[in-house]
Amino acid sequence: MKFEYTGRHIEVTPALKKHVEDHFARLGHLFDGQAINAHTIIEVEKGRHRAEMIVKWRNEVLTAVTVLDDMYQALSKTIDKIEKQALRIKTKVTDKHHNAQKLSTVPGTTGEAGSAK
Repeated sequence: MKFEYTGRHIEVTPALKKHVEDHFARLGHLFDGQAINAHTIIEVEKGRHRAEMIVKWRNEVLTAVTVLDDMYQALSKTIDKIEKQALRIKTKVTDKHHNAQKLSTVPGTTGEAGSAK
């Protein structure tokens, strides 16, 4: 995993970097050890802490933005949004790979059992 940080009107401290990298470490199972590039942009303006993440993974670009009063909470919530997006993409790829059919398209699932005489 490659991390890049940009701070606007705030210095990116080692504690903020560690917070982001620790949260991404628990998402390792989603990314399957594949190379990802995560760019984190943090900004403070008039007491509002804005965290934005842009993650490049496979052929996808995942983005999330959160604005809160606390920078650590904003980063955590942003990473949670990235996790949801990655999980959705991984599920979609897995279903496509396994050629799964939706339950509504499987024959015999409509009320045919009660109509036989």
